[in-house]
Amino acid sequence: MSADVCAVSPGGDRVGSAANQGGSSAIPGLLLHLLSSASPRSVGAGEFLSVLAVRRYLGEPSGEAGPGAGPCYLYDVTVTDGNCRLRCHLSPRLNPLVQRNCVRAGCGIRITRCSLVYEEKRLNRCFLQIEALELGGTEHHPQVDTSAPGCAPLRTLASTQRGRVLLATMLSATPMKGGRTHYLPLWNNTDPSGPEWNSSKHSPASEDQLDAACGFISLQHLARTWRTRVDLPHLLVRVMYKSRLRYYGRPSTKVDFPYQAYLEVADQSGMMPVVLWNSLCREWYQSLHVGAVLLLHRYSVKQGYQQRTWATHCDSQVKSFRFVEICLNPREPRTEIHIVPNKQVKAEWRLPDIKYNFITRVELDKMPDPYTCDIIGVVTFVGRCQRRRKEEGSEDFYLYRWVHAVDGSTQQPFILELFATSQPETFQQIHPMTYLVCTQMRVVREFGVLYLTTSNESQIYISGQHKGQPYTQDPKVQAFIQWVKGQHEKQLLKKSVIGGYYSFPPAPSLFQDYCKNLNDEAVLTSASDLKKVIASLHYREHRRIALQATIAAVRYIGLTELVGQGTDHVQNGRDISGPSLKEDNASSQLSSEPVQSGERQEKDLNRPAERLQTAPTKAQRRCQSPVLNHYALRRRYPLRNSQKTDNSKGQTSRMSRKKFPDASGVLMRRKQASRSRAELLKRKASDRVPDDAVNAEGFSQAAEEPVAADKDEDARTEETEMDSTSRCTWESTLWPEIKEHLSVHLQFGQLLSESVPRTFDYKHRDFLMQQCNLQPAEYKTDAVTSNMDLGRFGPACDHGYYSVTIVGINHQVAIDVVFRPSMKSHEGICTLGHPMEIHDNRLASILASGYICDEQSTSGNQEGSASASPDHIVRTAADLDNLHVICIMDLCHHGGDNSEAILNKIYRVTA
Repeated sequence: MSADVCAVSPGGDRVGSAANQGGSSAIPGLLLHLLSSASPRSVGAGEFLSVLAVRRYLGEPSGEAGPGAGPCYLYDVTVTDGNCRLRCHLSPRLNPLVQRNCVRAGCGIRITRCSLVYEEKRLNRCFLQIEALELGGTEHHPQVDTSAPGCAPLRTLASTQRGRVLLATMLSATPMKGGRTHYLPLWNNTDPSGPEWNSSKHSPASEDQLDAACGFISLQHLARTWRTRVDLPHLLVRVMYKSRLRYYGRPSTKVDFPYQAYLEVADQSGMMPVVLWNSLCREWYQSLHVGAVLLLHRYSVKQGYQQRTWATHCDSQVKSFRFVEICLNPREPRTEIHIVPNKQVKAEWRLPDIKYNFITRVELDKMPDPYTCDIIGVVTFVGRCQRRRKEEGSEDFYLYRWVHAVDGSTQQPFILELFATSQPETFQQIHPMTYLVCTQMRVVREFGVLYLTTSNESQIYISGQHKGQPYTQDPKVQAFIQWVKGQHEKQLLKKSVIGGYYSFPPAPSLFQDYCKNLNDEAVLTSASDLKKVIASLHYREHRRIALQATIAAVRYIGLTELVGQGTDHVQNGRDISGPSLKEDNASSQLSSEPVQSGERQEKDLNRPAERLQTAPTKAQRRCQSPVLNHYALRRRYPLRNSQKTDNSKGQTSRMSRKKFPDASGVLMRRKQASRSRAELLKRKASDRVPDDAVNAEGFSQAAEEPVAADKDEDARTEETEMDSTSRCTWESTLWPEIKEHLSVHLQFGQLLSESVPRTFDYKHRDFLMQQCNLQPAEYKTDAVTSNMDLGRFGPACDHGYYSVTIVGINHQVAIDVVFRPSMKSHEGICTLGHPMEIHDNRLASILASGYICDEQSTSGNQEGSASASPDHIVRTAADLDNLHVICIMDLCHHGGDNSEAILNKIYRVTA
């Protein structure tokens, strides 16, 4: 849809002509019409509305679901017409629109059908349900008071009983359907969500309270006598470890806030686990930091639960009493919790200090699996946030991202798999150049690959959060600080990368090893199910599949077709637009510690960005979309001996060719263009057109000569380009016959802009972080917005990619996928952590390994046999002709119709 019919334009104009001309509001009219109608269903508003928030919560058990089915979730949507807001329930049939990030905060929707639904199991409860809607084509940025609990025009509904019931439901802060009392985060269940979690109203323990609680009991004494005690004395303990939140809600769960979190606390006698239950998690979880001293009373003690993860203790002198656990309950009785300020902590309490187990990167190579350690480093790479489904068919996901950090002990970075640790603000603010501390990380070694992953008790800290933390006095942390002081931030910035496709850990060398951690039925995916698998992906869901297939065609696409691609893509005939961001020059709220002086850092960051390019228009992007195979290339760039096209198509074709020159023909075309321009200048200087030289069509005959010269130049240019393209294109001998009988041909051979790792620009870090993070649940007027395009930031890897056509083993389904091998000599993220061996640089070897060897490392081979040039690699593709292989593919959904299918590697089938 065009922007002029949307709810609120980026400049903040109100919705539609009615709102602009008369100042009326569409929402009250819609509700009044619905309330006055005899039927509970109604046609929706004719105007576009802006989505302010999308909220998720646990749904009721479905009668169709089996007894072992996982929980299902419902969604409420808050919309505005520029004057007032309306909270609606989204029909479960429309849930996929949220799950694929089509309906999102900031977008425009038009409600085409809605209904008034009454809760049959609850009195005086009804709500507006959206039954059908139409999506807008651009993002909307409404200028409305989002902090107000409601809008004055809606209060006219209170004149009727039905209106009062509807208004009360809309103004409540609880979910609209099912009787739930709280919302969940939009994309996972681990993070706290909503303002009720950010409570800072807890009063610290006063001196009088500490004096009154003179009868402290030690943990050791409590462990021995808890069964015989009726009244438990006060506890004075220090928080040593803290777990992430655990959500245990199910459709049948009757608890209002089904959350749980584990702490491990200690005093001078030992250490004991503590469980924070239900609504106390909402009130206290974000206030109980590691190192905090707590005064506890009215708690309970029970036998310890052993079937859970435990933190690895770094102090062997502290005893552990894990056979019992302390329960902090919201009622019966309600636990009293007080945080003792640091200045009131007394030495005579003899509370243990927190000890850490920091290791350097060079020490990591000697650590066994699953060793637990702490690390500190400067971040050099941050991957995009991705989600992994917990179980097949489940709507529950793990949220994670990959991060690299260096500490100066070696050139190799820490490779970190960071899952969400119930610290959403910290998780979203990780960016290159920040100082990162991760605790309780577990070493993972599998098939020659080494990396660290978070545990259930891991905590993450970034720049701006280190002050006052217990680890700041650790000797290895102090050594890291001294190393950082001697570094030049410009050198670190050169190595900094953000976002893009990042495949780690790499698939093992043998297919038998790949199958070890998978169920038998999950090892291979049939080609007939491939379309369904891709369509079932949720927003930012990553999935790796294996497919039996043959390679039918390969085409190399150079770097000139990558640079300048924006976030908009034309796919399947539909214009899929990313967020249209508004310029915001407000200063960043992120507190960052500069590597050296702040003035020099600002000077470096304000230098001209030589590699950045102006974002192309939508029409240019439509012409810039890389072709998917050789046949699409012929359709776009027809040969001269084929049927003539009209002049406008010829001009578009010339524009496309000049925009994406093939690397091998750039020099020749420049020389030809230079000669043509010189000839045109000579004609303009010497030739004069007589009056009788004008033909009947009104065009000068002399003016036709440059056109003819341009046609000759265009013919020569096209011949050169097609010759270069043919060298970088290969087809199987069976492909012409196979493609005539295909039932499905899926096209994902275009590298999306979101798949390209970008060089990091510290000045625009907020925009880059916004692109790598998940879509926020709520629209915020102070959010970082910009009219920049992601394609403005140069690719981190300076080589192109291959569009590979894969055909299922039964020759019924084909799919075009992206294959972007890394370069073995490259020092960036493309090769770090991958075990590599030298091979012959034939395409079959590159597909099997995932990387290209540089020519120096293969100098022992025959001359020319190990060339890394794309034309040489494609010429060796004949080895793949009719070869039975297993293709490992990485799938990821980026919202809307944008799905990513990238070939990770292949295995040859020998049996």
